[in-house]
Formats: sequence, structure tokens, C-alpha cells
Amino acid sequence: MADAGIVRSAVRGAIRRARDWDWPFVAAGKTAAGYMRLVRATTPIVFEPGNPFEIYADRAPFILTGWHGQHLMVTLLMRRGDRARALVSKSRDGDISANFMGSFGIEAIRGSGGRDRKYTVEKGGARALLQMKRSLDDGVSIATIADISNTVARRCGDGVIALARASGRPIVCMGFATSRWYAMNTWDKATIHLPFSRGAAVVAEPVEVPRDADATLLEEKRQEVERRINAAVDRAYEIVGKKRKW
Repeated sequence: MADAGIVRSAVRGAIRRARDWDWPFVAAGKTAAGYMRLVRATTPIVFEPGNPFEIYADRAPFILTGWHGQHLMVTLLMRRGDRARALVSKSRDGDISANFMGSFGIEAIRGSGGRDRKYTVEKGGARALLQMKRSLDDGVSIATIADISNTVARRCGDGVIALARASGRPIVCMGFATSRWYAMNTWDKATIHLPFSRGAAVVAEPVEVPRDADATLLEEKRQEVERRINAAVDRAYEIVGKKRKW
């Protein structure tokens, strides 16, 4: 029995140490980036009305946003010389996303948000909001997700609205689709886009949030962002000849 206890203790210690290893998460992020490059190389993409880094260059820096489950596709927008930073959670899953984004030149801002203020502060949300505003003040666009992790999918949270209000920068809503994909059985119905597809990236007109917006107007803007992302996603699927299944 003593020997069994020693073994269990050793196994638990090994698991704890493994959680501190960085290389599996770096490797996972780099592998995902390699796969995304394969998708991009084999998938002609229609931009409607165009790449936001081109058509809204005079409105930059801006806040680029879309839904969970499609957020990795933002890497397809990046051209040589474009700069952006992305909000990435402080979790180990976030480590994978940070390494993935970094492979395309998108810098990670670590933190996450939530509806509960205590949760937001614990997760680094307040600090992340300040970092994102500072990035926009410095002329670097932000990519962030509109809906809140592990809550209600495709419901715009307050965070992106608060950032637009604090920074005075416009929100650019995006939707992506490919003709071949696999939808995962997750809360956000995350989509794995498959190679050798037809692709579409649709961008909506920017949404402005006045600095002096009251609670009523902020809610109106939140709903507007929600509608524009859904419309962009629907249009993207229409372009590739498919219908979204969520």
C-alpha cells in the first residue's frame, strides 16, 4: 500500500509539472498555424466588399470582431506590413491561440472578460481593456471576439462596446465561411475550415460608439454589432453556396 501511495504521489507530481511545460502549447499553436496556411493556399477567398485593412485604412486603427468558433480566420486578413493585436485568454488554451496568432504576426494581449466584474478582474479583463485601448491609441488595430467564452454563443457581450466607447475607434464586424467545414460539438460550434474549399470573408460597415453614450444607446450599439456579425456570416455562407447550420 505504501508503494502504491508513492506511485500515486509521483504521478500527481508529474501531472502538475507537465502543466507548467510550454512546449506542447507552442507546438500545438505552430501546428494549427501550418494547417491554416494549407487552408489559405488551397482556398480562393472572396472579400466583400474588400479586406478591411485596405477598404478601411482611413478609419484605422479599428476594432475587428466576430464570433467564437470563427476567430482564427482573422489571420487570413493579414498582409505583409499589417499590424494587429488580439485579445487572448490567460488559460492554457489561450497559450495555443497566442502561439497561433503570433505565427501570423498578430501580437497577443492576455486577458478575458465576463459579465461579472469580479470574474473579469480575476481573469485580467480590466488590465486587458487598458492594454487594448493603449494599442488603439498607438495606432494598432485590435482583433477581439464579440461573444463571451462559455456563455451564450453569438450574443455580443459588453466588452467590445466598452472598448469602442473608451477609445473612440470604430467596430468592424466580420463573417467568414468556406464551402467545406467541420462543425465541432462545442458550446460555440467552432468551425474547422477544410482545405480545397471556396472561401468568403465579409466585412460590414463600421459601428461607431460615442464616448458620451448612455446605457440605452450602448445596448442599441450592442444589438447592432450582433446583427451585423450575423448578417456578415450569413452573406459569407451565401457566397460559397452554403447555409450556416447554427
